[in-house]
Amino acid sequence: MRIKYILTIITLFLVNCSSSRPELSPEPKKVSSQLDTIQNTKKNPFEGVQFFMDGMMFFEQGDYARAILEFQDAIDAGSNSAEVIFNMSEAYWMLQKFDKSIFYARQAISLDNSALDYKISLGKKFIALDDYESSLIIFNQIVEADPNNADILFIIGDLKAELNDIDGALLYYQEAYNKNNELILALEVAAQLAYNSKHRDLAKIFKKLLLADPSNSEYMRGYLESKDGGNIDELLELLTVESIKANPFYNNLYNQIALEYIRLGRFDVAEEYLKKSLSKKDNDRFALYYLSLVYRDVGRNDLALEVSKKHSSYYPNDKEGYINSSISLISLQRYAEAIEELNIAVSIFPDDFEINYFLGLANYSNKDFVDAEIFYSKSLSIDQNSIAAMHGLAMTYDQNEEWSKSDELYTKLIALNDQDAQAYNNYAYSLVERGEDLNYALALAKKAITISPNISAYLDTIGWIYYKLSEFEKAKEFISQALLYEDTSPVILEHYGDVLISFSEIKEALIFYNKALLLDENNDKLKSKISSYESQ
Repeated sequence: MRIKYILTIITLFLVNCSSSRPELSPEPKKVSSQLDTIQNTKKNPFEGVQFFMDGMMFFEQGDYARAILEFQDAIDAGSNSAEVIFNMSEAYWMLQKFDKSIFYARQAISLDNSALDYKISLGKKFIALDDYESSLIIFNQIVEADPNNADILFIIGDLKAELNDIDGALLYYQEAYNKNNELILALEVAAQLAYNSKHRDLAKIFKKLLLADPSNSEYMRGYLESKDGGNIDELLELLTVESIKANPFYNNLYNQIALEYIRLGRFDVAEEYLKKSLSKKDNDRFALYYLSLVYRDVGRNDLALEVSKKHSSYYPNDKEGYINSSISLISLQRYAEAIEELNIAVSIFPDDFEINYFLGLANYSNKDFVDAEIFYSKSLSIDQNSIAAMHGLAMTYDQNEEWSKSDELYTKLIALNDQDAQAYNNYAYSLVERGEDLNYALALAKKAITISPNISAYLDTIGWIYYKLSEFEKAKEFISQALLYEDTSPVILEHYGDVLISFSEIKEALIFYNKALLLDENNDKLKSKISSYESQ
């Protein structure tokens, strides 16, 4: 325990004690009569001075038994001072006569209650005997008389820590530092205790350490890592402390401020502070990672890609750079490039779930459903509970016409979560596309829009089922609603064109077909449909 280490340093009188400690024996029978002699003697006290000096000489020589005899002679000669009794206590302690030592220590204190060293010695004796509660009583008495004694406050903090009074220990450690700002060890011990106990004051203690030594990068790191967010003003205030600016970890203050603004959705301000961080350290991993995320969140995938590429160039063995680049490329519909980026990553991290998952997504988006199935299957084998991987693989099975496998996955997803609207919708769309069990598909689609009524894809699915059931009015109602939420989906636009054809509204249908073709230029089926109706 730490207290024993600290107190061994400052209690030299314990150095020669044996490492084994016998149990306390009953209070000595002759002690009271000896003290009666002390109190009742009327001899000249100066007659015992020589005995006392001889006793101190034997004590220094390590002959503690002879020292006790001399001290007793001094007492018998009338030297009944607290100093003689205290040294008697010390000699008995060195002989491991702990009960006698403590008895005489108490007697010395009763004779001279103002002697601080007597009380400290007794308190330390109790610590050596693992009697922390008794020691705490003694040190509390000391601090009541001397409330500005930082060393004693420090010791009380240790004792409270040993007694598992974490709040009390942290209070006394900090108070010890407040009384003596050179006692930075007290704050370091407090920080370690707060860290081990996951205490709410950890960030507060690290902030005190940082302000005590602004150049210490470990204090800065500890402070920032211990913060749980929510206090931007405090972080901004630290930026103004000139002495902190020389801290080698200073740019991380910018990072932490940026993170707080990201949590608040203030991406513009977050971008500003992440750029400041990179101006201090252009290869900061945290700033590169989050700046890429910020640009993606504001729809600047081109800038997000630029930053993530820089991330990968600085840290080629960090998967996050590749993942951020691939997500940006997928958003930019540059699927082949996303696959290239992820192929580099998967060569380094072949068994990483995220990389395999995004490779599945990129290949699916690139309409390479064979490879999509390979990577989605791999990601699901790595994390068998991944709902996202199950959804991706089920959709890929649909594209590869492995319907028994897709049906099995959709059923599993619904069993795992009966509020999974996406599973109901995708299962329904799979059935309608293959022309199977349309009534069951309709029931699934109804469940999906009950759970999530304003999702365009789900409205389109139920509308498309009604179209297949020849209920064209209902089909038009739902698909037109889908277009209100999203008018850039080539699938929904084409479906609405098909519904209009059912009402013989050919000119209007061609408008929607052509819009769809602009978004899906390689759709040969749609081209043929347009050509056919334009010729009518």
